[in-house]
This record gives sequence, C-alpha cells and structure tokens, in this order.
Amino acid sequence: MPAKVLKWERRPDERPNELLDAALRIFAERGYANTRLEDIAAAVGVTKGTIYHYFETKEDLLRKAIEHNHQRVFLPLEKGIRDRKGPVSATIRLFLRRAFGGELDQTRQSVLTLLVQGVSREAPHVYQRWLEAGPARAWQLLAELIEEGKASGEFRKDVDSDVAARVAISGLILQLAWQQFGKAAPSVAIDRDQLIDSTSDFLLYGLRPGGRSKQ
Repeated sequence: MPAKVLKWERRPDERPNELLDAALRIFAERGYANTRLEDIAAAVGVTKGTIYHYFETKEDLLRKAIEHNHQRVFLPLEKGIRDRKGPVSATIRLFLRRAFGGELDQTRQSVLTLLVQGVSREAPHVYQRWLEAGPARAWQLLAELIEEGKASGEFRKDVDSDVAARVAISGLILQLAWQQFGKAAPSVAIDRDQLIDSTSDFLLYGLRPGGRSKQ
C-alpha cells in the first residue's frame, strides 16, 4: 500500500501561506500563550519541523501571520483608492466597507480576537508592529482621503483630518473586537453592516461643509 501523501506535500508552493493562515486562526481560537506549534502543524498536515523550516520562532510565526493578513487587506484597499472615480465621500464609504467587511471577515476577526487576548503583553514587539502596520496605516489612508476632500471643497476646511480618521478607525476596530463576546454579553453585539455603514454616515456628516465650525 503506498505511503499516505501529506496534504502539505501535495501543495509545496502553498506551504508558507497555509501555515500563516492556520497560525492566525489557531492563535485566535486558543490564545497565543496556549497555542503549541504542534497544533498548527497538525492543522495543515505537516510536522513541527516544517514550521521551523520557514519561521524562526513562535513569535516570528505570529508576526508574519499578521503581516500576511495586512498585505491581503491593504493592497486591494490602496488599489481601490488609486483607481477610484467620483466624490471622495463615496471612496470613504467603499474604503471602510472593504477594510472591515467583505470576504476576509473571519480572518480580520481572528486578528482582532488576538489583540484582546493579551498579545500586547505576551509578544509586545509583534503588537507594536501591528499598531504601525495596521491601525496607523488605515487611519493615515483615511486622513489622506479627508485632506483630498478638504482641498476639493467637498469637506469642511476646519476639520482635523488625523483625529477624525483615528476616531473612526479605532472605534470600528474596538467594536469589532468586542463582537467575540456578543453571545455572552448581548448588549455588546451589533450587526457588522450596521456598524460600518452608520460609522460612515456619522463621519461624513461631520465632514460636510456647513457643519459646526470651531468657536
């Protein structure tokens, strides 16, 4: 009887990405401290040694898993901004929808779940890099869009673009991170589409000309 072919051996070109996807999912399910590399290896049908062939340590695997997710999220976001047509307000709605909704919902939820499980203490260097490459990158892109709207006259001139972007992005991240507790704490639960669309409405209402100016 021929030897069983491991799932990993059938797709050698997919090894790193499959490990990264599995790591992100399992870290989120069990927590960073409680996850063993053997668990991740078993999930994709390889040995623990295969992980060390691609990643130096458990922390290295976590860092690259988060970076891998950021690439999948931000590349299409930035392309959408470059290729956009129409008013900036429509681009902002699309930006928030693509950043926090869409087909990568579960992956993004895994990242957010990790962030409320003590990763800032267990792997502070990874957490710091996530802040720079994730939230900060997102609100910088949004702030640039707001600045474009101000320059074109679509938005108020007196708006602090950086603060507006920080509040919108940080609020969405925190609310979505809390959704993992929705069943245990029903008052926390909210429909994702409602959250994203209403945040867009709230932000754009505050940006429109004729709004309240600084006193």
